Amino acid sequence: MAKVVALIALAAVISAVVVCRPHWLSENAFLRDFVNHEVLALMAVVLTVTLASVANIHIALNRIVARRFGGNVDLKRAAGEVKREMKDNAWYIFWGFVLTIVVLLVKGLNTNDQLIVAISNGAVVWVLFLFILCMHDIYKVIFGIVDLEMEVGADQSDGEDYTSESPEVGQD
Repeated sequence: MAKVVALIALAAVISAVVVCRPHWLSENAFLRDFVNHEVLALMAVVLTVTLASVANIHIALNRIVARRFGGNVDLKRAAGEVKREMKDNAWYIFWGFVLTIVVLLVKGLNTNDQLIVAISNGAVVWVLFLFILCMHDIYKVIFGIVDLEMEVGADQSDGEDYTSESPEVGQD
């Protein structure tokens, strides 16, 4: 809920700036140099890392629930809610990336129109804020999973022990 309120508030501020002072967004040197292929590259990295993180969260939650809380329906339901929220965040980031591509295409066709440039720059700032909020949610879940595994104890069968295959110190 807080994420929605924050996004609405930022949208209101950006809209007010676009209406009252569009040059703040259209003539901003940082936005002029950043809201192009550079922001797309940043968003592509965020999208890639986020999708991998969400996949790992799903695997970790499935493992924790199956091994530690197998028959507890309430915990399975809670884990399902967490996974649904993670999927939603991943989709928000994906569709934000797609929206940014469309916005950049429109901006590229209208580089001399101050209002279009201001709206485009404001939209990309809003999508970046969406990315930050989604990543915050995902990181909270990651740290929650780590804390949960610490509380219930690590399962010795979760991974392999490769210490015997490591070279001795000072040997190559």
